[in-house]
Amino acid sequence: MKIPRIIVHPTAMKITTKIVDRTTPKIPGKIASLTTVKITTKIVSLTVVVLAVMIHAGCERVIDYRGPETEPKAVIYALLEPDRLISVTVSESHSVFQVPWQPRQINDATVRVYRDGDLLETLAYKSPEPADENAPVSPYSLYSSVTNKPEFGHTYRIEVLIPGYPAAYGETELPDPVDVEVADTSSSDIGYGNRQLNVKLRFRDPADEENYYRFTAPATMGNYYAFPGEPYDPGQKVYIRIDDLSYGALSDPIISPMQDDDIFGIYPQNEYYVFTDELIPGKEYTLNLKYTGFNFNTEHYEFLRASFRLNSITRDLYLYLQSYSVYGQTEGNPLAEPVPVYTNIINGLGIVGALSFSQDSLKIGDYPVEGVQYEMQPY
Repeated sequence: MKIPRIIVHPTAMKITTKIVDRTTPKIPGKIASLTTVKITTKIVSLTVVVLAVMIHAGCERVIDYRGPETEPKAVIYALLEPDRLISVTVSESHSVFQVPWQPRQINDATVRVYRDGDLLETLAYKSPEPADENAPVSPYSLYSSVTNKPEFGHTYRIEVLIPGYPAAYGETELPDPVDVEVADTSSSDIGYGNRQLNVKLRFRDPADEENYYRFTAPATMGNYYAFPGEPYDPGQKVYIRIDDLSYGALSDPIISPMQDDDIFGIYPQNEYYVFTDELIPGKEYTLNLKYTGFNFNTEHYEFLRASFRLNSITRDLYLYLQSYSVYGQTEGNPLAEPVPVYTNIINGLGIVGALSFSQDSLKIGDYPVEGVQYEMQPY
């Protein structure tokens, strides 16, 4: 009787079938055991599969990239603000396969600014400040206006021509600012001797239009370091530091809408504190800001100077900051989908955007005070 036998090729790890002659003894009352052959075949097959998986898991195979090369492009970054001279940063993109890549200052670009279609100015290149001879060359080249600041009600076009690249450009206009005010402040005990500063920042979204915002909060504060209960020592210094208090808005649902669902901390954070009026069209809204550990002892001449700003930004700038935030937090993560960074540049990459802002301030303590020693902290 012909019985199929499994032959395992030890090099190629392939399963082949070969028909061989095999004589089965005729025993009265018993049938030649094909069941035994089938069981053996299954065991051998399973063993081969397991070995193949183990060998495959322990091997690496380098696959050469045969796709099209990514063409380098001009990169433009321009953020227009009222009362600031127009400036543009110029650089160039490069392929990840371009190794080595040498950054350079692009000092021969032509950077033009148009207002409502008319040439306003050709910007001048500004050389970077002298750096240590071992410091790498900055790939970002600055071009600045001498006299022109953007004005409301006009469309600005930034056009950049780098030798060897097609002309790249982007357009924008200044958005109108939205009034904001500090509606309330309070200090609360959160336990273990810690206190929390609470600030309510109120504004009304303009109706019948789409609005895009960014919250920022530059601050200066002074701290006196002493044990609790110790009196003020004029020989001790109050240390001053510059800080950014924008993070206080992360507890607000319009800044972090998914915070209650993110129990494992896997959602990207809103690193640039941008939001839209999609949930508050034409309505009044109060941002709730929280700062843990803020307890200024004014008897020791500690102080706070904070500016809470509501920036009105263009839609293009909103999309750029939102996508760049997610890109930065997922880059290099093999489990995350690639995130493209938004651009509004024709024939290039980057962003031409604009903002305006209104602000309200918070002052705690007196500063400066005659006779008090102050020292700036380096961080």
